[in-house]
Amino acid sequence: MHRITITILTAILLLATVAPAQAWRSVQNGDKNFERAWRTYSSRQTDKADGYFARSAEAYSDALKDDPPSRTARFPSTLAKAGISFYYAKRYQECVNTMKLTLTRDKRMWEPALYTALSYARLGDSENTIKTLQNFVTSLSSQRIISDAAVIQIKALETGTATLDSAADALDAATQQQFIENINRNNSPRDIGLTAERCNGTYWWRRNMAPCHSSGIVSD
Repeated sequence: MHRITITILTAILLLATVAPAQAWRSVQNGDKNFERAWRTYSSRQTDKADGYFARSAEAYSDALKDDPPSRTARFPSTLAKAGISFYYAKRYQECVNTMKLTLTRDKRMWEPALYTALSYARLGDSENTIKTLQNFVTSLSSQRIISDAAVIQIKALETGTATLDSAADALDAATQQQFIENINRNNSPRDIGLTAERCNGTYWWRRNMAPCHSSGIVSD
């Protein structure tokens, strides 16, 4: 009996150790594929990027399903990358749910409102699309290209001169253009001294094709 009890306790301890390790590996796999996706996305290789986003979305989904999720999976940066991945993987409801959780971790982030609005548009929810886009516009002025596009699309949706899909398509194009412009500006000779600091940042994708530790080489 004593031997059986020890065996059961050992098994429980092993499971308690394995579960967090598996969650961490899922986050690591998600991060790896997100980095690959972001390099190709910011190089306008959108179709190739979508494949990597699908992989990162699956990995992040696995990490977030753990009960409880690992501490790393609940970082606002990890949640934001998961939400972005869900959007480009066409997992729109998961994007909405994850981006709402992201805001509970960092209310200053602007990605949640943008990608939540895009997801609502793809889901056919006009009311929440317009409402969330308005929240994005009123809370943010630094992402000029996206903000200008959002203002135009809000008006077009309210007047019925745009469909939800056409508005989302326009915002998708503006979003990609904004990130590429941010990256180009970040790597200009005038700002080159700040590049390493920014690519080491928590939200490195805002101004970089890849984090500093990445080799920059995209491989399968």
